Amino acid sequence: MGQPTLTHESRCLVILVGGVLERCIENRARTIAADRTADEVTQGDVEKATADFLEEDLSDLRRLVQQAMDKHRYCSNKAA
Repeated sequence: MGQPTLTHESRCLVILVGGVLERCIENRARTIAADRTADEVTQGDVEKATADFLEEDLSDLRRLVQQAMDKHRYCSNKAA
């Protein structure tokens, strides 16, 4: 027996959650790069941003994800 298949809605939520985490790390990496007046975000910036996020802001992720899911549900219900 294989793994259960994700429904369309559940797959959308997985992507949404990944997007929330991606934006958090990307925004932090951009800030790190800007603080050193760089024109580009480097791999090191992303690695530092990830480590910093996991150490300092991970507790905020639940709230951010919940807000995104609530907004997604609202928009989905509105469109229906």
